[in-house]
Amino acid sequence: MKKKYSSALMSNHKWRKLFTVMAEHGSDFSGIEYHFTDTDNAFYGHAPSYEQVWETAIDDPVKGAGGPVEYKHIESILIPYVYSYRAYQNAPLSERPLNIDVFLAALEKVGCFPITKTNKGIIFHGYKK
Repeated sequence: MKKKYSSALMSNHKWRKLFTVMAEHGSDFSGIEYHFTDTDNAFYGHAPSYEQVWETAIDDPVKGAGGPVEYKHIESILIPYVYSYRAYQNAPLSERPLNIDVFLAALEKVGCFPITKTNKGIIFHGYKK
């Protein structure tokens, strides 16, 4: 990781704060894009519950990750403004806006986080390149 990143922006403590606030104020968040330090592939998942927020990892809210994910392996996450999904295969695309503003207001009360606002959503950065 030292060759790929110039510095870590999030500690385990900060990730726990973020995911704990998300469990309370963003529990319905889906379509979250998780990016990891050891792959260029994006994985998709949902917000963790309180029980899934551990000391050094989150327990399995990410499809295809194969179990708990240690915070130190999270490069970034993107929470979309709108979650697009299909209720079943070949169903028309449905969209559900996510209430990111309430989540961000609650998050602001517990600390400052390295974020970037894009036209797709909010990116939380774990590392600086």
